[in-house]
Amino acid sequence: MTDLQKSIMQRLKAETRDLHSHAESRALQTAIGAGEVDQATFSAYLGQLHHVHSSLESALDSRRGDHPAIAAIATDDRMRVPDLDRDLAFFGVDPHRVPVGNAARRFSQLVDETNEANPVALLGALYVLEGSTNGGRFLARALRKSWGLDGEGLSYFDPYGDEQRRMWALFREQMDEASFDAAPNNAIVEMAKATFLAIAEVSDEVSSQHD
Repeated sequence: MTDLQKSIMQRLKAETRDLHSHAESRALQTAIGAGEVDQATFSAYLGQLHHVHSSLESALDSRRGDHPAIAAIATDDRMRVPDLDRDLAFFGVDPHRVPVGNAARRFSQLVDETNEANPVALLGALYVLEGSTNGGRFLARALRKSWGLDGEGLSYFDPYGDEQRRMWALFREQMDEASFDAAPNNAIVEMAKATFLAIAEVSDEVSSQHD
């Protein structure tokens, strides 16, 4: 099957598989999954993710009126900044006072450049971050058990609760229904690859600062 015969979701899954595994295998992700991360490191990670999501979601919002696919897919219920605001508040962190790390800054620059050159490609970044909610449920479960929490502070990792599978199925359906041409398809895939690398860099940077 050629790239033109594959759906965008088939391409994204196949062509980002190695980078997906790379991002998931970072030391911080392993510690979170084992319930062994401390809350200071975890909240520092959330703070950098807040910068990541703020830049992406602002860019997507600015393009909703120009691109029907962005309007249909980058909906308010897929925006994670409100969840991060709640989680950081629970840990006593003001997100607006969290310094932007080098990795988050590089990602924001990439988002700005992509928003100017090819806004639809931003959906590749959304694919990565929306897809992270699938594994996020398991990470949240580990931390609830480890920290004795009843959901507080973990809404970013588990935003949909029991609706997770339905929401991911809907995302896949909407991406494939958009029927992007070859050039946008390629740009979306490349942006997804870059986003997996960026999230791995954010994770490693936080780990290095909190060893």
